[in-house]
Formats: sequence, structure tokens, C-alpha cells
Amino acid sequence: MVFDEIIKKRNSCRCYLPEPIDDETIKQIVEAGRLAPSAKNTQPWKFVCIKTNYDNPINSKKIASIMSDYYIKNKDNPEKIKGASSLYATSKIIEDCPAIILVFTDSDYINRDKMESISDILSIGSCVEHMVLKATDLGLGTLWIADTYFIHKELAEYIQSELIKKQINFVLEKNRLVCAMALGKRGEPFYERPRKSIDDILLILNN
Repeated sequence: MVFDEIIKKRNSCRCYLPEPIDDETIKQIVEAGRLAPSAKNTQPWKFVCIKTNYDNPINSKKIASIMSDYYIKNKDNPEKIKGASSLYATSKIIEDCPAIILVFTDSDYINRDKMESISDILSIGSCVEHMVLKATDLGLGTLWIADTYFIHKELAEYIQSELIKKQINFVLEKNRLVCAMALGKRGEPFYERPRKSIDDILLILNN
């Protein structure tokens, strides 16, 4: 698939077939992210991929329940639910998708008022874009998820507790979860969403 075609074929997928994704495919996708540019080459990212075991999908269901519980608890609280209207729907996507990649920053914490943290977030955005395009190239669907913002601490604590049980030290606690990406074989047809025209978004100034 040529690059322009990959860009045009990428769109957010919200329905997946219950077919496992093999480890090698996941490594190819994360490898594409690993090669993304980052501010001062800090490469401020780490990834935890949770693959759904359809016979016992405990981890994916737990992540989904953390998200849906927040929505149910706060749906009548305008301050806490602002921007989170899609949280419950996203939780159902996560519950059913074959794999979810949680994207953490390798920095100590995120401070959105500091240039260093803003640079890390921009770098991670570039990294995830590489991954969704690679997944598209491999014929898979993705959903880049920002709804984790509302429960990032709870999700990070859950993942860290699971790693501790397995005696794995991957340093993911505190305020480090940035976003997530659902991944799997598409269970819905490709569709194009409307885009603004190039004339609406670009101004070229010639000196």
C-alpha cells in the first residue's frame, strides 16, 4: 500500500472481529512508533499491550469497567463529565477489541504548563500516528483513544498492580498514562468522514 493510500484508508474503527492479534504484528506496529520523531530525541514513551483472552477477558473487562464506572458515577456532574460524554461507549469498544495498547510517557509526570511536558505529548502524538498508519498498512483497524484522560491514574494503578503481581518493574505509576489505542481486525466497513478543504485550513505567505 502506498503512503497516500494508507492515509486515506485510516479511519477510526469502533467494531472489531473477535480474532486474536499475534505478538509479531503488535511488535511491528510499536516498532513503527519507536521510529517516530521526538523532541530532542527523548523518545518519551512506553507501551503496555493487553491482548484479550476471549475465554477469560479479565484485563480488558477491568479496564472497560474503570472507564464505565467513572461515567456512571459522574454522568450527572457537569464539571466531571465535561468532555467525557463518549467515555461509556469507548469502554464497550475496549471491552470487545482484540488488543489495546496503553501509551505511557517515560517522564516522571506530565505537567501541562511546562514546555518539557508539552514536547513529550507532541512527540507521543507523532508516535501514535506512526502506529495507526502501520496498523492500517497491515489491514487492521484502530481507535486512538483520548478518553483515558479522565481515569488515567486509576488505569495506571491497575496496570501497575498487575505488573507487580507478575514481578515486572516497568515504572508506570503516578501521572504517566497519555492515551490508548484499540487494535484489531475490522468488524465494520470502512467509511470516509468529511474533512475541511485545504483552502479552509492553509494560508501560504510568499515573502
